[in-house]
Amino acid sequence: MPYADEPDTTEEPRRFYRLRAPHVDKASVPVTVRVTPDADLYVAVGAGRRRMYLTPSEAWALWRCLSEAVASTGEPPEWIRVHVTPTHR
Repeated sequence: MPYADEPDTTEEPRRFYRLRAPHVDKASVPVTVRVTPDADLYVAVGAGRRRMYLTPSEAWALWRCLSEAVASTGEPPEWIRVHVTPTHR
């Protein structure tokens, strides 16, 4: 096909999803999830002091268990009702 577009070989950049959780003694605690194409997800809580790599399947299982557990504690707080937009850095 002489007029076909060249394939896009640019690598999709990794994405970061961030949210700050209120803390009793501090101003807030950062929570970050990094998504890199063809790699495990990286989760960091508290400026990277608590971090973990998860496969997508493990992340889905964690999401399911955590969402049920947190939902059992009551109504979500107002500060959580935001849209988290991914960034590239």
